[in-house]
Amino acid sequence: MKRIFLEKITDELTISGADANHLARSLRARRGDKITAVDGAGNCAVLELIDFDKETIKARRVSMIQKVSVERKITLADCLPKKQSRLDNIIEKATELGVDKIEPLISERTIVRLGGARLQTRLERWQRIAKEAAEQCARDTIPEIGEVRTLNDWLKNLPPLDDTLLLFCWEQEQSTTVREVLRANIDKNIIVLIGPEGGFTEREVVDITFAGGISVTLGKRILKTDTAAISVLAMINYEQM
Repeated sequence: MKRIFLEKITDELTISGADANHLARSLRARRGDKITAVDGAGNCAVLELIDFDKETIKARRVSMIQKVSVERKITLADCLPKKQSRLDNIIEKATELGVDKIEPLISERTIVRLGGARLQTRLERWQRIAKEAAEQCARDTIPEIGEVRTLNDWLKNLPPLDDTLLLFCWEQEQSTTVREVLRANIDKNIIVLIGPEGGFTEREVVDITFAGGISVTLGKRILKTDTAAISVLAMINYEQM
C-alpha cells in the first residue's frame, strides 16, 4: 500500500504541495485508492482518496493501524564523505535499515566543509531523502537529521552511555566483532560511528575510546566509508531479527 507522512491525521483532510504531487505523479494514485498515512508521532491510518484537483487531494480516514513499538534505538554518526552522492546513499540505505537518527560529523580527515546557505540546502536535501526512503520502505517514522558538528564537539556533548553502546569501526581493530558486542548487550540502544576517507586519527581513537566507544572490526578488507556504514547497520539488523 502506498505510504506518505503527514503532520496530522484527521477524519477528513486535504493533502497538498509536494505530498500531493508525489502521490499523483510519482505513485500514480487515483480516486478511490487507499493509502497508509503516518504522522510525526508514528500513528498510522488507512486513508481513502476521494477527490483530486490540480494541486490538492482530498482524503478521509478509513481506519487506524496499531503502532509497532521498537525498543532499541539506532543512531548513525557519520563523518562527511568527500562525495555528496555517498552521504545521500548512506542516508537512504540507513533509513531502510531502521536508523532513528543520523548525525553528520566533521573529523580531522574530513575534506568537505559546509556553511551558510550551502549547509542549509544540504540539510534540507538529506531530510527529503530520508522522508522519501521512509515512505518507500513502509517505515512508521522518519529519521532525524542532526546538525553538522565537529567530532570533538559531538563527543563532548554525548549523553551518558549507561543504556547505549557506542561502536566505532576502526581498521586496526582485529578481534572485537559487531556480533559479539551486540550479543553481550542485547537491550541497549546503539550509536554507530563511521570515519571519513582515511579513517580516524590516533588522537581521535583515543578521544572516542575515552568517551566510552568500543572499536569493532568489519573483517579483513578495508571498506569505503559508505560501504562500512551500510555493512554494520545490516549486521545490526540481522542480530535483531
